[in-house]
Amino acid sequence: MRRTNRIKLLPVLAVLLAGPSIAKAQITQPLQTPVHFNADGETQPETQVGNYLQAAPETPDCSHLNFGPHLTQAPDSVLGQYVYVFNIHVVPDNDRCSATDRQRLEIKSELHSNPTPYQSYILGHLGETVIHRWRFMLPTGFQPSNSFTHIHQIKADDGDDSDPIMTLTPRFGSPDTVQLLLITSTLANPPHQTITLTQVPMAPFVGQWVEAYEVITYNFTSEEGAASPGQYSLVINRLSDNATLLSYSNNDIDMWRVGTTVVRPKWGIYRSLVNAQQLRDEQPRFNNFCMAKPPDACPSDTTLPDFSLTSAQTSITVAPGGSNPVSLTVAPLNGFAQNVLLSLTGSNAVPGSTGVPAATNLTGLPAASTASFSPSTVTGGSGSSTLTIATSPATPPGNYTLIINGLSADDVRSHVVSLPLVVSGTPGDVNGDGVVNCADLAAVRAAYGSTVGQARYNPSADFNGDGFVNVLDLQFVVQQLPSGTSCQ
Repeated sequence: MRRTNRIKLLPVLAVLLAGPSIAKAQITQPLQTPVHFNADGETQPETQVGNYLQAAPETPDCSHLNFGPHLTQAPDSVLGQYVYVFNIHVVPDNDRCSATDRQRLEIKSELHSNPTPYQSYILGHLGETVIHRWRFMLPTGFQPSNSFTHIHQIKADDGDDSDPIMTLTPRFGSPDTVQLLLITSTLANPPHQTITLTQVPMAPFVGQWVEAYEVITYNFTSEEGAASPGQYSLVINRLSDNATLLSYSNNDIDMWRVGTTVVRPKWGIYRSLVNAQQLRDEQPRFNNFCMAKPPDACPSDTTLPDFSLTSAQTSITVAPGGSNPVSLTVAPLNGFAQNVLLSLTGSNAVPGSTGVPAATNLTGLPAASTASFSPSTVTGGSGSSTLTIATSPATPPGNYTLIINGLSADDVRSHVVSLPLVVSGTPGDVNGDGVVNCADLAAVRAAYGSTVGQARYNPSADFNGDGFVNVLDLQFVVQQLPSGTSCQ
């Protein structure tokens, strides 16, 4: 077992905090149930995460309004479900418009003046043990800097809360590493020290989904007077082969701060801009969160009741004005027995793209078409449904991607099927004459800036079906023009 350097509090504070004072500060709260949450493909992520963690995410939205919400969600082909995407940009993102030498995009719980049992359950109090399990993926090419790039923090919410207690931090180097860091209290002796508890190469993490399992007992060390000292352990396994990429455990470690009432977890990306030239725009992904306190536990998602969602077809083709059905099957796993709601939740537009509100929930359907499920809810977690795609003569020909989402009744389990949709005809042909030419470009320009419901809106010019005729549609028809075509 690897152990950190012992950190001593200032003598007077050690006396004040030893023995009965520690026991008095311990809080026993009514037990709740483990808190599980995942992206669901339907609820705006900031709202959903805020509901579970009882705190608003910390984002740079205020400094980058034209991107929209920086916390988005997207279907992940590896996990087969929606996941949270943390979109951070070297320029112009900052720390909530209050600091420009760093940038922050994190989700977290926080202290409440009159906490409910639920709020107390997701926070850590002196003497309590907490369990966290989550999955994350650092995208291919991920670039940390010489300065800090935290992707997970354990942080006091009051008292001596200026610095986190523990962080998981990718770090630039030869090679790049992932570090587990302990930051000592400003009142410790020596104060404000950053101690590297362990570090491992970053390369095995990059482009791979991993699962982290963290267990914490909140307290001071035995040298600081705690009868049951603080404890910390973290194991991170790669999902593809269950290889252990990082493992650390310490049974006598300072996991509390003077004057603190509660400690809370934070996930996301919080990085310094001191060495901004080493950084790039990033989109780390997180999902499959669990928070619990003993006797509750956070077992791996692979052992929990769940379901699978499959399609009988690998693609679907339909002519403008026609329809085509596809059969879907829901099957239970590990005793799953909930109802599963089926819907189209994907989008042919990229969240944050110019002219496309990132918060808009889009179906993924092309314009002037409809989708219907029969039935829309598979009861008891087992059964089938038929999805029928019906187009109209105004539906633009082209290649689309439908994201079919199955969501459990408790809004926790979500699985997706990605289904390519081909609307036959000539992509870019707005007026339906079978060719793409300047007349089609003129038709898009005539509808440019319009939305569904407005008189100028032309569904045949809305190639991505997002309800807006904008620069994305204009670019699409330009790309389909024969080489050398010049339109005034």
